[in-house]
Amino acid sequence: MLRSGLKSASNQEWATPFRNYRDEIRQYYGECIGRELDELVTPALILDRAILNRNINRMITAIADSKIVLRPHTKVQKSTDLARIQIEAGAIGVTVSTIWEAAAMFASGVESVHIANLVVGRNKIDCLALIAKHGDLIISVDNLQNIDDIAYSLKKHGSKVSVLIDLDVGMARCGARSPKDAIELANQVATHPSMLLKGIQAYEGHCMLEPNPEVRVSLVNKAMDYAGSVLEQIAVKYPSAIVLSGGGTGTYNITGKHPSVTELQAGSFVFMDSFHGNLVPIFEISLTVLATVTARHRNRIILDAGRKSVGIDFAPPRIKNSGFVANFCAEEHAIFDIHSEDKIQLGDRLELVSGYAPTTVNLYDVIYVIEDNKVVDLWPVFPRGPQDKGFLASLQNS
Repeated sequence: MLRSGLKSASNQEWATPFRNYRDEIRQYYGECIGRELDELVTPALILDRAILNRNINRMITAIADSKIVLRPHTKVQKSTDLARIQIEAGAIGVTVSTIWEAAAMFASGVESVHIANLVVGRNKIDCLALIAKHGDLIISVDNLQNIDDIAYSLKKHGSKVSVLIDLDVGMARCGARSPKDAIELANQVATHPSMLLKGIQAYEGHCMLEPNPEVRVSLVNKAMDYAGSVLEQIAVKYPSAIVLSGGGTGTYNITGKHPSVTELQAGSFVFMDSFHGNLVPIFEISLTVLATVTARHRNRIILDAGRKSVGIDFAPPRIKNSGFVANFCAEEHAIFDIHSEDKIQLGDRLELVSGYAPTTVNLYDVIYVIEDNKVVDLWPVFPRGPQDKGFLASLQNS
């Protein structure tokens, strides 16, 4: 055991695809370690290690005096290396979106994983039941039939999971639509010995789209008040239901102070971007896309990082440490108008702050970790993975 929440990476057959992928990426890009930024081929995803550490420490410090614990959402980060760093800093585990992400985390030695998304479909459910043997797996549910389908697979494979009832608190996406529905789901979970009811998931992501800070506070508190009241009703019958999980980077400082919330899922705070930076400026930009100026015509410059290289959701990308915001992003080009007196010229390297980090990271194979403008490490970005028969068979035989 390395420390609470971490163990040695798995050497079992089922973990082979993850080890192989990691080894291949590190071998392919390994010669870049030690290079200066100007030597990297662009576009390149770069992460400032010092700023990253400051962001992690700020979040851990922010919740240190409360009952809330951090379970960061790693769909943003897609990095097992970063997950382990956050657990070493004090996180109790991670949140993920997919079965493949959960498997990658268990394979890397993370012990506790919460799949925030609903898991539906025979192959995915079988994969869920099999990886549940390799760590503390927490799932989210909002459908009676889905609960039964998962329970059937758990029984077949001899595994167990913890369960959070997904509750809609205003997103109008997934989640039980009423206290009555949530209680019915809880009752159904309780009929299955392979499931332990742990509480509620209530994600208030819609509140982050509210530009007025005072209104945002009101919306978040309303959502969490509702979630807390539903949890209280469930806990009367099921004392094991003690978890209320939610919160994003844009609402961490509101959700994290609510008396009913126990787990915080914020994830983007480690990287930051233009969208989240407007909401919580306490965190710094650690993740940027290194790009090259491929053309300059008068006061217009063109960079080699368009929509296929940098996320533009919710906000356009901007040039780091400047006021220049992209006029337009084509597939392979970002277009900026600068001042005529600016000395930027063909071949110059510039760092772009993404509009949205979660849809930037997944566009790359690797994160270049830098210190003092030099690459010191490589972190593979784990992609979506197949839940094919071969992978399921290796899990079943482990």
